[in-house]
Amino acid sequence: MEWPGDFPEDHAFVELLVPGLSSELDFEQLLKDTEEKLNLNANSIERQLKELQAKMGDSRERPPSPSECLQWFNTKAHNSVRPGPTGHEELMDFFRALKQYLRSEEVGREEVTLQLLLHLSAQCGICFPCTPSSSSPSTLAAASIHLVHQVRDDASIEIQEAWDDVRLQLRRHLLDRLSSRCPDPPGPRHISIPERVHCLQQLFFLYPESEALTHYQGLRSQAVLVLLLSALSPSPGGETGFHRLAEGFRHVVPALTQALTEELHVLSRLAEPHTILGFLNVAYLNTVARELASLMERERETALRDNTTLSSKIKKYSARSRATVAPMEHPVKNRSFSLTFHQLRALTQLACTLLRFEGIVKELVTNMTVIDCTGETPSVKGILKKNREDLDATADGKKSTAEPLLHMPEAHVLEFDWRSAFRGLVPHMAHCVKVVLEDVCTRSLQQEEALHSSGHTSVSLSRTTGHTAIAAGSTRLREDSFYTYSERETPKMIDKFCGAIMTELDALLPLAAACRDSSLLEVRSSFVEACSRAAFAMLGRLQERALQVPSSAPLRNLPALLATCMYAHQRLEHYHARLKDSNTAAKVPLTLLPIQKYQDTVEALRDQLTAYCIRVCSTCILQDAESHHWADPKPFYEGERCSFSVQMWFYFLCGLRSDLWAVVPAETAKEVLGQVLSETLQLLVQRYARARPSYKRHMQIRCDITALLLYVEQLMWSVCKSPEALVRSSPSTAIAIIAGGSDWLYQIHSLCDQLLTVLVIVTAPLSSLYRIFMNNPAKESTPHQPDVVHWLNAINPDLFSEQAIRDGLMGQAASACQLRLLNSDPGCNPRLLLRMLLYKDCHLPRILLENSHVCQESCSGVSAESCKAGDDLKVALFNLFSCLNNVPKALTQILQPYLERSHIWEHLYTLADTTQAVPVVISCVRSIVTKSSNSLLVHLVSMVVAWQTTEEPSGASFKQNVPESVLAKIPKEWNYTPLEAQGKETATKTVISVIIQALSFIFTNLPLAVASVPLPIRFLFQVAEKHLSQHARQLRLMGLLLWALLGCLIQGLEDSDTLEQISGLALDRGVKEPLYLLAECLQATMGIQQKGVPKPTVQKVLQALEEKRPKWTNMQLQKARKLCSDSVFERGKESGVAAAELTEQKIGLMLLEVCHKAGGSDYLRQIYHIIQGNEELLMFELSGSTNSPNNPPHATNFDLGCESHADTDGFNPLHQFDHIGKKKLHQSAAVDWAWDWPRLLPAYQGMSQVTFKTLLANRWEMQDDAELEDGEKCMVEELQKAYFVCCCSRGPQDPPKADETPAEQAHGGTQQSDKRAAQ
Repeated sequence: MEWPGDFPEDHAFVELLVPGLSSELDFEQLLKDTEEKLNLNANSIERQLKELQAKMGDSRERPPSPSECLQWFNTKAHNSVRPGPTGHEELMDFFRALKQYLRSEEVGREEVTLQLLLHLSAQCGICFPCTPSSSSPSTLAAASIHLVHQVRDDASIEIQEAWDDVRLQLRRHLLDRLSSRCPDPPGPRHISIPERVHCLQQLFFLYPESEALTHYQGLRSQAVLVLLLSALSPSPGGETGFHRLAEGFRHVVPALTQALTEELHVLSRLAEPHTILGFLNVAYLNTVARELASLMERERETALRDNTTLSSKIKKYSARSRATVAPMEHPVKNRSFSLTFHQLRALTQLACTLLRFEGIVKELVTNMTVIDCTGETPSVKGILKKNREDLDATADGKKSTAEPLLHMPEAHVLEFDWRSAFRGLVPHMAHCVKVVLEDVCTRSLQQEEALHSSGHTSVSLSRTTGHTAIAAGSTRLREDSFYTYSERETPKMIDKFCGAIMTELDALLPLAAACRDSSLLEVRSSFVEACSRAAFAMLGRLQERALQVPSSAPLRNLPALLATCMYAHQRLEHYHARLKDSNTAAKVPLTLLPIQKYQDTVEALRDQLTAYCIRVCSTCILQDAESHHWADPKPFYEGERCSFSVQMWFYFLCGLRSDLWAVVPAETAKEVLGQVLSETLQLLVQRYARARPSYKRHMQIRCDITALLLYVEQLMWSVCKSPEALVRSSPSTAIAIIAGGSDWLYQIHSLCDQLLTVLVIVTAPLSSLYRIFMNNPAKESTPHQPDVVHWLNAINPDLFSEQAIRDGLMGQAASACQLRLLNSDPGCNPRLLLRMLLYKDCHLPRILLENSHVCQESCSGVSAESCKAGDDLKVALFNLFSCLNNVPKALTQILQPYLERSHIWEHLYTLADTTQAVPVVISCVRSIVTKSSNSLLVHLVSMVVAWQTTEEPSGASFKQNVPESVLAKIPKEWNYTPLEAQGKETATKTVISVIIQALSFIFTNLPLAVASVPLPIRFLFQVAEKHLSQHARQLRLMGLLLWALLGCLIQGLEDSDTLEQISGLALDRGVKEPLYLLAECLQATMGIQQKGVPKPTVQKVLQALEEKRPKWTNMQLQKARKLCSDSVFERGKESGVAAAELTEQKIGLMLLEVCHKAGGSDYLRQIYHIIQGNEELLMFELSGSTNSPNNPPHATNFDLGCESHADTDGFNPLHQFDHIGKKKLHQSAAVDWAWDWPRLLPAYQGMSQVTFKTLLANRWEMQDDAELEDGEKCMVEELQKAYFVCCCSRGPQDPPKADETPAEQAHGGTQQSDKRAAQ
């Protein structure tokens, strides 16, 4: 084992990790820095070897070669150096003196002895025998490590025994320190990681690594056992039995995790990875498994006694009671008692806790070693077959060394066989799982049947728990999230009886997942069988209830049944994924799970829902004889309203949307609504294309189609997923439809265009129609096919202008469109939300901040709740945009108005000052910068602690405590010279050396520390620097970010609490003072004026560093500052926040980046709810001064209220009857709608002649009995001659029959034009 000496001043740590690199320049800088560090370290090693050669060459015949020098550090190269003689009596006298000194009562004698032996080894080249305790003299020579001098090969047994006595006493002392039982100070104490490492290094000096680790392993095993017993002692809550075990292990797992983490930190510095695995297997995991098995066996015997007695007394009670014992179905072999429901729950919680702990251990080992323990293949093996005696080691190390205990096994996998503790309960658990699930299923079905029989035909709903937070005591595992669907794919509400059954299945899933060993598969099989039976029972009941719609159950039951079936299907897929194992596929009947049957039922229920809605519209709602009596010479309701059927059609679709939005997943809800809208709209198109109204009724067609287009435009916000889908019809969708596919959005656009065509041709003023089609006829050779979604432009030309429909929505219109789409969606749409937040230089979030109290000059009169809510919004926006490295300017664009109005730029200059109160945004910035500075700080503390460990033992206290009687017995041949007390000058040189080393480390890794700061934060500092011109002199050299970063580093170096918190060590004065001095040196480097008289040591450090590396500090500062500017501009030039550049792929990547950050999804949801609550304000700001309400809102409302508007708005029949969205629709508005005929009619000059003639024939003027004025008669005659008279015959051509062909021709003509457009 090589001992850590003084690191050379010009070495560099390569292992400093960077949390995230944001740009190509960051990666290039990382590679360059790593290459420089490797070259630096290579030169340092070469220089040290040369110095070692020069020192060792003085006592040898020839100087050793570099390869021979490297062999000195190889513990397996024993015979490379010729040994030197040492007298037998001299050795014995020395060992006797050591033994006599160790038997004295002097305080600190063991430490003094250890330091003396280490100095003899380091100064004189003496290596004392590091052999196993039981080795013979013949093995002594083979196991010894030869340096310059060596104990003679023919050492007698007497010498070996004397040496064994010395190191045994030292071993006891070290083991006492490692076991936290140090006599000075007395009592138990927590031993730090560096102290543990130091003790183990000293133990490795005395004994072979395997034996030293074996003794240490025994100590840790005892400590784990004590920890388990203390946690499993009788609890204050009075839990007993398996419940006490479950609670005890739940509380002990955090302590075990902390102990394992510390152990990995210790062992990773001393041993190889496979040796570490073997140590953890025996000391920790095997101890836990053994104790668990013992406790489980004890509790099983108690349950056998209690449950057998209890079950004989309560046979008369129902087996379905949760408090009773699960009854026996059939006599089962080796089953002597039955588990209760509560006992099964406790066992499930225990298994879940252990599964969680096993995953944590695998992750810890994988992260801290080079061994991957997190794969899907099980890497846990059983070790309980070993004899317990082989693993027991006493704290004092007195166990016989001849036993197998001394062998430190290497391991390639974790061996945590906690599952074997459940083997004795397998038949009982399997039986209880089956009975409990059958009991819950039967009871839930009976309760549902009783409720239904009592007259409650509506489905009772319960909210799903798929996306709720996992409580500490929950039986849900983190692995469950790997298989769950996204929030938009998960139903919101399901049938209550199915929710109760699925909750019980979810609760028992961890127990089934844990039972993957062959001896435990009976439990998994029992769960699968019971789950299959419950799933079939639920499916049967769902199908039964679906058949009752509409005869004896309302329509709103169908969406609830569809959502329930979808949720059960998703959960069954999750169970299959969690329980699937190639090794146990033949033994666990996963094919029993009716996954495909549920999939088929989902499709059937969806088809039933859409078909029923379409049938209701076609056979009931749209059948209104009075409204559709087109030949009636009387106007419909005096021409003051649209048809009742049209109004009720929209009313019905709004109710359907409310039912779907409340329970069905978002995407499915939009598809169902879109399909019903498209199919029913087609019926309306056919109806109005065939209508031949009278003079009094032709205005009703215009009013009906106007209302229809207004209604559809309102529903399109709920059906569309993006602004592009709202305003454009893609040619690819036309090709898909021609090929037999379906696209509801494209069909809706097409049908609305057809409705508008009917409105224009059938109801346009005759004079306007005549002027366009007779005076300016379109040429047949150049038919005009409009490329725009014309109906939207016609119904709302302000929002959907021709340019917007052709090129896409831009500017404020696009923002308003995105906002309305977002608020019309069934739930939070993360893609659309992120896109909307980034659009137009983050215009919308800036509106939220600018119209809130946070941007006001004074916050007087603002409640504390509003202030806190405003701070929460700023934190959510900051945490969301600070991780978006693809759009580095977004964060600054959002915060800049707030920072300017509130005069907060100055706080970034004094970011390191923690004494003054700062705004919450500054606190967020400080946390990120401090995180980067702490990555340097933790290494600096380790560096100084290591220096203290190596330097202080050679101080004056040690040399004064070495007794003269021991120094006099050191053999003369060793040429040992006692070290004199270090003077003040020598100590100062040593401190200067470590400070130079620390400064070199800081400036070497400063570019990497800057690279770990996210790009948005770097850009924020760069903009802030332009606002701080008063500090230009101080910031000229390093810039604002480096100023803040080094300031936070200095603050951390001066704060002892911070140092101890990030290092986890209790630091003494010997560590703190060099760190304080380092802080002063950094302040001098930054040009900060020192308080009082500058220390000479600071000037010496800076002068020595400058002499060693001239201008190197300034070069490193410039290199780091380059990452604060160029990398931001580089990424900003490549990825702006313009709408054209925000492709779906970029939005998806940024969304992944957000969701992978802790709390990212919660921040998105929080911002979404605030936008929902301020829709009126945002719409007012986006629309400008036009169409503004009488009392516009002036301040942002931060009250989140309920989780979504879907929960609060609901469907209000009285309100929805005469409203379109939130606006009231007056029937007169549809009647008096001002159509721009001169703009509309020319667009139809190139339409299909068949369609035009069919619709023209439907006009009231073309009917034989029409009463026309003279001018109208002339225009009608000319139109008939132009379009209805065949050139090869004298008589007029008969128009198509109004009740047979026009609708088909209109529809077919449009389809032909669509096909031509697609081709």
